[in-house]
Amino acid sequence: MLKSISNFFASLGNPHARAAGKFRPCQQLVVKAGDVLVQPQPDGQAWTTLKVIAVDGATAHCLTYEPVQRKPTLESLAQAVVRMAHTPRAAASLADGWELAGNLPASARELQGLKYMDFELYVRLTGQDVDAIMRKADEHFARAGVHAAEGRSIEAINEYSKAIELYPAYTDALDKRAFAFMELGLHEKALRDLEESLYINPEGMSAFFCKGECLMKLGHLDEAEAIFIEGQERFPDHATQFNEFLKRTRAFALTGRPA
Repeated sequence: MLKSISNFFASLGNPHARAAGKFRPCQQLVVKAGDVLVQPQPDGQAWTTLKVIAVDGATAHCLTYEPVQRKPTLESLAQAVVRMAHTPRAAASLADGWELAGNLPASARELQGLKYMDFELYVRLTGQDVDAIMRKADEHFARAGVHAAEGRSIEAINEYSKAIELYPAYTDALDKRAFAFMELGLHEKALRDLEESLYINPEGMSAFFCKGECLMKLGHLDEAEAIFIEGQERFPDHATQFNEFLKRTRAFALTGRPA
């Protein structure tokens, strides 16, 4: 009896015990789109929340939120901060150890976040015609090319941006928009596009080379030098071009002035 009382008072001072007391985990839960799942973190100081956006075979595509101190509800999610717009998980891993807080269909905004992480799934869930999307993106890309050829960099950037908004993995549009930013001297913006392009296609030679050029222009000379050295090995057909800019980078380091 004394031990039970002691355990009771000990649990009152233990945040994890208090959280666990409010926690009713499901067993053998079969998750479906819209399910909101919660569980206390191991230290009992906060709650973890995820929302199942879609279930594709054995994979649950989830949206995760920043941890919160109070147990989340469907109503409190309206103010919750999203941590990751898309986290694929094995659906079986959610079968137990989580409490089902309820079901809330994915909003258009939540699906929009998925577009940048898994475009094919986004198109499928929203019932759009992928061919129609790509045709529209290509139209914007073509118009951008005309603007760029005539020296209208800002107009070109606007059209490239429309193509990328439609199809975020459009590496040609990312590269071309980066080149337009470079024409305007906006090397930080160009660098962001080039890094995104290389994340999608690590073998993009033009993006890799221009990343080095942007780094050089921004004064990140050690990083630029590493790019130009690596480029000679990865893209031997363009070794002369990489070597020329390697020399420029080293001259910049010596003189303090870009070549």
